[in-house]
Amino acid sequence: MGRRALRLPRARRGMIQRDHWPAIGLGVSQIMGYGVLYYAYAILLPKMADALDLTLAGIFAVLSLALFLGGFMSPVAGILTDRFGGRFVMTGGALAAGLATMTLSLAEGRLSLFASILLIEAAAMFVLYSVAFASVARLDLSVSSQRSITIITLFGGVASTIFWPLTLALYEVVDWRSTWVILGAAYLVMCVPLHWICLRGRERDLEALPSEKSVDWPELAGSARKRGMLWMVTSFVFSGYLMGAVMTLWVTNLQDLDHSAAMAALAGAVIGPFKTIGRFLELLISRNLYPLNTYMLALGLMLAGFLTLLAVGFTVPGVMLAAALYGMGDGIKTIARGTLPLALFGHKGYGARLGWINTVSMAANASAPFAFAFLTQSFGGWVSFAAMTGILGVAIFTSLFIPDARKPRKVKAYDPA
Repeated sequence: MGRRALRLPRARRGMIQRDHWPAIGLGVSQIMGYGVLYYAYAILLPKMADALDLTLAGIFAVLSLALFLGGFMSPVAGILTDRFGGRFVMTGGALAAGLATMTLSLAEGRLSLFASILLIEAAAMFVLYSVAFASVARLDLSVSSQRSITIITLFGGVASTIFWPLTLALYEVVDWRSTWVILGAAYLVMCVPLHWICLRGRERDLEALPSEKSVDWPELAGSARKRGMLWMVTSFVFSGYLMGAVMTLWVTNLQDLDHSAAMAALAGAVIGPFKTIGRFLELLISRNLYPLNTYMLALGLMLAGFLTLLAVGFTVPGVMLAAALYGMGDGIKTIARGTLPLALFGHKGYGARLGWINTVSMAANASAPFAFAFLTQSFGGWVSFAAMTGILGVAIFTSLFIPDARKPRKVKAYDPA
């Protein structure tokens, strides 16, 4: 009896450790996913432009259109994940994404380039954050869904830090066609078995979830549910509008603030590691932090970064501090985009819900690089950064209207008189 009692804590610890593996496995796949299916474009598309007889603006216009159209597959991926679980969806998606990436090596012009990128981005909707979050939330684990989502995002933050220099190094050794083949093959070898192995296991009974301990926060109900969705998606759209603008115009805008291209790139490289630092800090405090508060913390850090940039961004310490603050906030925001819908609306239909949110956000945000590029060209980098700050302010303002499901609704007392 005594020996048995002594073994229980160890067994429980072993179960908890095993229950972390799905999130760790998906975290590794997100490094590969964002590195191969997203960040590699920044290195290779400019190299491909001359070979395909396209201008720099023209080749990125092809990318923008493919990203926009590919995003419409996100709800399909979410619905399939809700119905069949993430194991089949993400494994099949990884197979399709790896093969589609390799087809970029065959691009000969605008149409073939567009077709390949469209296939890649459609497949990407089945393997990146939204589906990864929904997949791990479906598993019956001792680890909370919120904690698993945080662990997944811990890894994804270093994707640009790893794959920008790695892709450039590959290109310098071989040509861009061979680089796409290597990246696609590496993605296949790594992610197809990884998704199949790490997502095996018993899944939650979604119909029984309301009575289970796996529900961490009360859900919104009635009219508050509709208001919550409206204001949450609105805030997500505005806060997400910055991502494409920052990634495409960070270096250009900082150069307009009298920094060298090397310094601007160095400051940009700071953003990735600080995304991971922010996510690690969130992991330490997330057990008792309501996801709506997590989201507000993220927006606050991002705003602090932009205000620092506007005030002292012309100095090296200022731009480094701004990059660090923005990176931490953006890293935490990625977590909140997964945990807040789960907290407000529950597990049931979670995958489809994330899919629709992702589609709306991507459709609205497709114009961001062009809009802020126009501001930079017409009025300068400082004005462009100021406009980004204003957009972030709107995101914060709209987030104030998201109902807190923990607070009981006020019901007016009935007065018979």
